[in-house]
Amino acid sequence: MRVGDSGWKFSLAVLLPVIVAVAVTVALAAGFVVWSAGRTDDRSLVRQQAMAAKMIDTAKQDFATTQTDEVLRWDDVEIFLKGQPAPAAIDNYFGQDEYGTYGHERVYVLDADLDAIYAARVGQKADPKTYDSDRAVIDPLAVRLRAPDMQAQIASYQNGNIEFPPQVTDFVAIDGRVALVSVLPIVSNFDDQMQQPGHYFYHVALQFVGKDLAADLMNQYLLEGVHFDTDAATSPNETMIPIANAAGRFVAYFKWQPDRPGQALLSETLPASLGLLGVVGLVIALLLYFLARSTRALEKARADALHRATHDPLTGLANRALFNERLERSPLPLTLLALDLDRFKAVNDTLGHEAGDELLKQVAGRLIPLVGNTDLVARLGGDEFMILLSGGLDVVRVEALAANIVERLGEPFFLGRDVADIGVSVGIATAVTDERKELVSRADFALYDAKESGRNTFKVFDEIKKAA
Repeated sequence: MRVGDSGWKFSLAVLLPVIVAVAVTVALAAGFVVWSAGRTDDRSLVRQQAMAAKMIDTAKQDFATTQTDEVLRWDDVEIFLKGQPAPAAIDNYFGQDEYGTYGHERVYVLDADLDAIYAARVGQKADPKTYDSDRAVIDPLAVRLRAPDMQAQIASYQNGNIEFPPQVTDFVAIDGRVALVSVLPIVSNFDDQMQQPGHYFYHVALQFVGKDLAADLMNQYLLEGVHFDTDAATSPNETMIPIANAAGRFVAYFKWQPDRPGQALLSETLPASLGLLGVVGLVIALLLYFLARSTRALEKARADALHRATHDPLTGLANRALFNERLERSPLPLTLLALDLDRFKAVNDTLGHEAGDELLKQVAGRLIPLVGNTDLVARLGGDEFMILLSGGLDVVRVEALAANIVERLGEPFFLGRDVADIGVSVGIATAVTDERKELVSRADFALYDAKESGRNTFKVFDEIKKAA
């Protein structure tokens, strides 16, 4: 062995551990800084998201307050106790002043049958028929005031037991824009102004959520780039929280550019970091290798988390969140099959919940092969399933699929040593132009018809035959 070789190997043996130690130290330091910055940004984002949710709730409550401030002038309620008040009389209370003072862009007064007797838009009296364009999203809110618990609260208010009557306030999407809507019964707690139950008038206030509210929130909470959108997609350096209505459906998205203190710190120290990394270039390759591996692991973890968030853990089918998203975003036409298992409760009661869970898994296994790759099978909870079909309208295909479902789920299920015989009721509805908002309710209506017809069958909502 030559001396040179021996010296080279000795130097390598001595220096290599030092180089490795320095490289590991630099890598650990850089890794710690990056990890700390990421953790700082994550914690900051969580705080901002919590604050944004509180901001949205506060904005909703503030809007509801503007309605009670306007309508609860009970010395004026007397005009509504004299039958059908004239629009001119109503305009004295709910006209231009309401828009100028509270920003209510659309105001309606509904009678007990939820027909508009007065309308105003941006402070100007309008034809009450203009309510028809907003009826689809406002009527469901007003109907909630007819519920027994709401009626009980109205009676309690009239008797002086509570300070305010019940009020329904929610976010809605109208004409592709986000809006706040509040519905309040026009009732009084004065003894000489009592109204008969079920004969109330209703005041409706609507305000579009736009640039003014976003600017107020930016100034009040020091957020950047605040805006409301009906599309969940975000641009780079932007985050969002969904805004759900009382039914749990996402109707809008609150977006902003989050403060990232960790990234700011990294930006300030980047020149020094680059100089340090340039001295130990070998570490860069090693760091990139481990970073790539960590990124792959992170992507896999994120994909797993996304799958868990959008799929039913028992059956592996899509859950309600994914179903609602596909329903909102899939192109028309769409066909929806609402499924409800017959005699499922009897299986749970007689064979136990484990058998019921196994039955649901087998039901999912039988449904999936019956649909196409672009179709969606979802379990919304319990024994409630939905199948969303995309593509062209084909009544023959839809009815054939429904018949196959009834046939397949009518076959015996083997649950260990036990055998379960169930059936399924199927309701079918189709959205051809822009009826997707009513698609679920139509399918449920057809499902109810199928159950009323003896179960273990399917029914088609009348509109699918008209569309065909």
